[in-house]
Amino acid sequence: MQTVQSVERALALLDQIGRRPGRLVELTDRVQLPTSTVARLLATLEEAHAVQRDDDGTYRIGRRIRQMRGTPDPVVDLQTMADPHLMELSRQLDEAACLSIVVGRDTVTIRQVDGPKPIRVEDWTGERIPHHAGSVGLVVLATWPVDELDAFLDVELTRFTDRTVTDPAVLRARIADTVEQRVAWSEGEYVDGLTSCASAIVGPDGRAVGALYAYGPAYRFPPDDRADDIAQLVRRHAAEVSVQLGYQPGMQRPNPGETR
Repeated sequence: MQTVQSVERALALLDQIGRRPGRLVELTDRVQLPTSTVARLLATLEEAHAVQRDDDGTYRIGRRIRQMRGTPDPVVDLQTMADPHLMELSRQLDEAACLSIVVGRDTVTIRQVDGPKPIRVEDWTGERIPHHAGSVGLVVLATWPVDELDAFLDVELTRFTDRTVTDPAVLRARIADTVEQRVAWSEGEYVDGLTSCASAIVGPDGRAVGALYAYGPAYRFPPDDRADDIAQLVRRHAAEVSVQLGYQPGMQRPNPGETR
């Protein structure tokens, strides 16, 4: 019955990858199998195109499994579209570039491409962050209609650091500015000492489905006099992915910065 056991293990591994992509060591912990066994299963699944391995060693569901579903996976499609932009952003900025998707009141990072610097930041893949706690959430909220924004701000917001903004009036002002700029910066609002710059990826209706962002330690990111250039780069790459999703530049977006 060794063959049946191998199939069961492969299915368990696919289930975990489908829930959240991961590297070999992480997946080994999640399925509670020997590393050698997981490595062998992953190699077989990769050869069969059931999984695919990114340059950083992260395993994701492959095209063979996606084709079996009969319908495209929007998250996988978004990542496929965004990947070249993440690679280019990381190369141009020499820092980590990431893709997040919207999950209710939070965003979840589903892809990170690290810069070549010897001192690297933490991998945020799989991290779930509330919208009010940093640049990524701000660019998402900037695409929400007023009633949804009101409902979001009507709930008590968690403070993560001394810099986390929880005052609804201050958040409204920042969101209104983000609507105009189509990009947002934050420093230390979720984790002390980290600075990020984000821009929303929007669908055909102008609503954010995710965001591209770059981040690094505040002592080196952004470099002196480069903040505007970085914002322009992040905004441009996010806009190009949005166009691929069907968004038409120039279409009217809701303005949540307006009060009732």
